[in-house]
Amino acid sequence: MKNFESYSRGRTWSMALLLSALAVVATGCGGGGGGRDPILGANGATAIVVPLVPIGPVVPLVPPAGAVIPGACTAAGPTVTASDPTNGNQSASTSTTGVANNGKSVTATFDQPMNGATINAISFTLAPVGGAALIPASVNYDAASQVATLTTAAALVPATSYTAVIQGAVTNAAGTTIGCNYVWTFKTAAALIATPPSVNLGLADAFGIAATAGIRNTLTAPNTQINGNAVLSATPTCNAVASPGGNGAAGFGLCGGAAPTINGTVVTPTFPDTTSANAVVRDLRAAYLRITPPAGPPAAGSLGGGTSIPAGTTLGAAAGSAPVVGDNLFFPGVYTSNTSILITGDLTLDAQNDPNARFVFQSASTVGAVAGTASPGPHTRILLINGAKASNVWWQAGSAATLGTSAEWQGNILAAGDVTMETGASSCGRLFAGAFTSGAFVFDSNLVSVPGHANAPPTCK
Repeated sequence: MKNFESYSRGRTWSMALLLSALAVVATGCGGGGGGRDPILGANGATAIVVPLVPIGPVVPLVPPAGAVIPGACTAAGPTVTASDPTNGNQSASTSTTGVANNGKSVTATFDQPMNGATINAISFTLAPVGGAALIPASVNYDAASQVATLTTAAALVPATSYTAVIQGAVTNAAGTTIGCNYVWTFKTAAALIATPPSVNLGLADAFGIAATAGIRNTLTAPNTQINGNAVLSATPTCNAVASPGGNGAAGFGLCGGAAPTINGTVVTPTFPDTTSANAVVRDLRAAYLRITPPAGPPAAGSLGGGTSIPAGTTLGAAAGSAPVVGDNLFFPGVYTSNTSILITGDLTLDAQNDPNARFVFQSASTVGAVAGTASPGPHTRILLINGAKASNVWWQAGSAATLGTSAEWQGNILAAGDVTMETGASSCGRLFAGAFTSGAFVFDSNLVSVPGHANAPPTCK
């Protein structure tokens, strides 16, 4: 028997592996019978048994934080000597000061002059760890500093791990390639949550809709359903027919034969008395002004300022798109637009596991959702994650609000003017028309729920 030992030694952060082999060599037994040896095989054939026994635990090849990975892969070829953020960084910023639209700069410094034409948005990329979609970004190379810079189109997502890759085909000025992909990872710091104060609706809290210039409803199947009270003042009409007020759909009156279904009470200037409707509207308008002072949107007023949404920006992205902060992903806070706020595709609101987190979106003009098709077709959706609640989301429109066909809305809308719901649109959140001036309400086979109402969908909180 012989024992063989083999050792493999790598870099200081590699593992050692001990292999042991056992060889047994024997000859067969004669005995004159010509029989088979039950262990060694037929006719005395030789058998060799070589078990491989690893000694000690298997340690993965993980370089220390800040290390350059993988270094030079081509003899005398170029290599990256530094990166920012460094490999293993667990608290990288989500954006870089001075970069447009709060974008993030990711840099790699080379040890020699490079061919800038080979360093571009294809050869230098950034993606969330485990994600297939690349982060939209531009890439440039500065010959004087030998630094390649990837600049994202928007801020990175907080508390998220990213992988940066420089392809091995990148070359130096002489045409020599790196020879292998240079890869490093980092994680962004958690978001600092700045939750705005609550919006007190007063007597309007239990109301699902409000209209100061009447409502119109199209009787298509399924009929519009309102989970919550409704206030019609100072023009208490439904489809141009006077509404008497009262409990249930009868409160809308004849409504031209197309009264919405309502799990609640219709309050008018004459029901249940001559003061309640005015009191509800008064509290509603006071809430509107708590979000924005009399100077009008988008001044933040008592909410203490807000993050500006660039003019002409459409929020949201196609279902399954990578999250981009300020585009299809928002954290608690106040957001203001000098023009309109229009949402298409999926828009995600992340409460960062704070059940009291609040979101306020202020528009100097309109608030709306792009029309889509009924599920499973594409349509606008507002998605609430990590504890976000529709009851804590507020949308303020300086003029009108329109929820497009099949839109799935989350949050309360306070519109200075009209509110229109196109066919099949739904809202987990109160919809108030005429919250500042005069506004009508238009329905077409819709669902509106006060968050937490007994008849609201279970997820509407």
